Amino acid sequence: MSTGRQIVTTCAARAALAGNPSDGYGGAVVAIPIPDLTAVATFDPSPSGHPVVRTSDPELRRLLTATVEAYGEHASAAPAVSFAASTSIPRSVGLAGSSALIIATLRGLGEWDGHTWEPVELATLALAVERERLGIEAGLQDRLVQAVGKPVAMSFDPIGYDILELSDDFHLFIAWDPAGAEPSGTVHRSLRRRHDAGDRAVVDAMSDLAVQAGRARRAIHDGDQKLLADAMHRTLGIRLQLVEIGERQRRLIEIGRRAGAAINSAGSGGSIIGLARHADQLSELEEAYTTAGLEFIELG
Repeated sequence: MSTGRQIVTTCAARAALAGNPSDGYGGAVVAIPIPDLTAVATFDPSPSGHPVVRTSDPELRRLLTATVEAYGEHASAAPAVSFAASTSIPRSVGLAGSSALIIATLRGLGEWDGHTWEPVELATLALAVERERLGIEAGLQDRLVQAVGKPVAMSFDPIGYDILELSDDFHLFIAWDPAGAEPSGTVHRSLRRRHDAGDRAVVDAMSDLAVQAGRARRAIHDGDQKLLADAMHRTLGIRLQLVEIGERQRRLIEIGRRAGAAINSAGSGGSIIGLARHADQLSELEEAYTTAGLEFIELG
């Protein structure tokens, strides 16, 4: 949106329902945005005639500087703007907070220039910022669902996506441990090394994960809650065979499962996404998580 000489752009967090993290290996993922958690970027004219990043946070400055430099190369030049960014997305818990900041920034830079982003173009440039400029091992799925801004079924060999309509009968929630931050690159680097070394368990798992994404896509299309729950459950089971998870994330999983919800890791960090059996179960789940000192959001 534009307000006089100011532009404000946003990007929501995201959670993967099934198939993650096969996106970096030619697989498939179903994921949804989380509008309750959002990154915001604000742009004003720069009196200096060149881009100026407004922040005292050195890590955020590095991320935003890398983003504007990448945009400048992509578009031949970056606009003369003074800009800042903030976020309500919890840091390093697997909800794609850094990519949300990057995409919100790229959206604003593009809007300032009158550029309309195609989702794959936007997602690909955001991924390049993280991989090539910040040294973060990641896949395309976070950035693609964030670029589209709607629930999507994504494939990655070749790259494509379909927008999904989530039924109100799917009672989804996310939960995370505010003290359980772990950069997602830690998990991704380990999987990448094993996959590139030909580890059969990792190679086969990525194919299995893509199958679960296909099942989740069909479940959403058909309104089949049981099938979606099973695809989520199997996705998490495959992940648990591949990587060690910490005690904090294990607790997130166990609390949801004890209450009868289907659980998957929302990303590669200390957060989960769950599917309750019915609407009344959500209050029980919220109480269980918050009593344990964890954060909980119902996804409407």
